[in-house]
Amino acid sequence: MKNCIESKIVKDKKIIKRVSYQGLPFSYSEITSKTLFERAELINMESFEDVFKDVHKGNTDIGVVPIENTKAGYVNEVYDLLLKYNLYINYGYIKKIDHCLAGTSNSTIEDVKEVHSHPQALMQCRDYLRNNNLKTVNEVNTAVAAKKIKDKEDKTIACLCSVEAAKYYGLKILKEKLNPKENYTRFGAISKDLLAEKNHNRISILFKVPHEAGALNEVISLFAKNNLSLSSIYSRPDMSSPWKYLFYLDFDGNILDNAVLSILNKLKHELPYLKILGSYKI
Repeated sequence: MKNCIESKIVKDKKIIKRVSYQGLPFSYSEITSKTLFERAELINMESFEDVFKDVHKGNTDIGVVPIENTKAGYVNEVYDLLLKYNLYINYGYIKKIDHCLAGTSNSTIEDVKEVHSHPQALMQCRDYLRNNNLKTVNEVNTAVAAKKIKDKEDKTIACLCSVEAAKYYGLKILKEKLNPKENYTRFGAISKDLLAEKNHNRISILFKVPHEAGALNEVISLFAKNNLSLSSIYSRPDMSSPWKYLFYLDFDGNILDNAVLSILNKLKHELPYLKILGSYKI
């Protein structure tokens, strides 16, 4: 009889025909989708939740979403949606992010008073924006911001987007590489299956610990005792239980490894709650 974790694992990789992403063509999500699934049909969605809904309903095989940025941190909405729709991360991809400031064809950098983009892009370039006293406006996506600037045709309004998006939407690139040099976004490709392959080297989990001293340390020590390296851990308030927290943990390993399965099953039985968020190669 299979253990409780192993029973959920899918080892047969499916052919990916349809992939959804949030935003418009030449957003970073669309560029990543093309890189990961170059033969698939790409379908753009208005919001992250639309991507999750589409995958959950089976309309698309995979959804591509940003997971974490080296400057702006974790994309909390995506983690919340993984729980809400009970989906899994199957693929990982790290993309170098280079934002440019793009405006209308008749604008100059001195004309710009207001900058539109996704909140994460604005955060990644906040030093430049603050130093130049530029007003910021949130958009759902960097490519959406680019299209809006093109449609507005107002030389005092610009956007932060990729160079590819600026060229695609006919904008003038006013300044390149506004964000820090070490600016990378980790994307995840999500599906309904907990996919496991021999080349996977990263596992993401979410768990709660008992409300008692040393409980979290016991979990972390279990990984250390088994020579499994933690790549990240962070906490967020548990909205269903005031003053309690959810812990998100990524560690290096392969879910097909018996030792890893043993640890995960031990935690599954001992902790109040544990969910495997995904298995993938990074």
